Amino acid sequence: MVQVKQVEDENMCSKYTADEYLKTQKSCIKGIRLPLYQFGKHSPLNDISFKMLKMPSCDPLEEQTLLESLLLAKWEERLSEGLFRYDVTLSEIKVIVGRRKFLAQLNESWTDTSLLQYEEKRKCDHGILFQTNWLKCHEELLCCISSGENTESKLISAALVPSSSILVLINATPVEYGHVFLLPCGVNGPLQFLDDRSLEMLLRIAVEMNNFSLCLFYEFSTPRTACLYFQALFFSSLLPVEAMTADTFFSDSLGGIYVSTITGYPVKALIFETSCNLKKMGQPQVSDKSSILSPWECWGYFLFKSRSEFDQATENALLGRLAAASLDDAEFQGVKQFCCDVASKVAF
Repeated sequence: MVQVKQVEDENMCSKYTADEYLKTQKSCIKGIRLPLYQFGKHSPLNDISFKMLKMPSCDPLEEQTLLESLLLAKWEERLSEGLFRYDVTLSEIKVIVGRRKFLAQLNESWTDTSLLQYEEKRKCDHGILFQTNWLKCHEELLCCISSGENTESKLISAALVPSSSILVLINATPVEYGHVFLLPCGVNGPLQFLDDRSLEMLLRIAVEMNNFSLCLFYEFSTPRTACLYFQALFFSSLLPVEAMTADTFFSDSLGGIYVSTITGYPVKALIFETSCNLKKMGQPQVSDKSSILSPWECWGYFLFKSRSEFDQATENALLGRLAAASLDDAEFQGVKQFCCDVASKVAF
């Protein structure tokens, strides 16, 4: 599920050009030494199946993958250092009474923040550009992930940030355990546009984490934003949307690609699956309109900042909130047709 969040300001304009912005961010990255996780040269995306993913477990002794243990160890380290605004692991969570079992979290300290910290901006002829200052806070950087030339994936305790990599940073206002930002970077610093290489690396992160609790989503602020980024977080149990049934409307057994709709859920959504090659999942990309919902709300996980709203939350109210932000039938049919056209091309 892709969440799109759009931010515009008609009255302000940036003093930075795109080239000046990238030079600033590149200089901030230069010289930083971080734990570096390097993928092995053989990509499992060519032949892996989703069936290998482990289901959520309450067993604290269950073995973690190397990448998962690195990320969570660094995240917990920053938690102990007080870099978060609150300890999200202490938040109260309940199941909303009803058929869909929506989840609600009470968190009076939570704020809806993004990676972009706007220092100054103004509208220019070429669009809205942003300057960010997050790279100045090096203590928020957890690690770096990149491709490697070794047969197996490996961890380097400290290394300079490679030119093509993904930076992992904490989200200081986490929604759940292990909530981080994933920032794709190229030769000139953070990427401004999503490309096949960075999307493939994100898919590989999910595979090498090998944990069904992990959720990844893509977010951007404007089509001309200064950088793009993903977010990742862990849920201790299946989310309501994951318990719904699916209706497959595109199937290519030879190419191993399947596209389905989620039935009986207020948000119209698609599921992309593959039985043999995850790389192909990076190709059927669909643009979405801006939404007033967060990704976790689309999944059936809601945050409340006041005790009264938390106590009074009902399934009917949440159903209405989800339905109001979803595509209408005609729009969704157009998305489905587009997905069929693209999937049929990449299946061969």
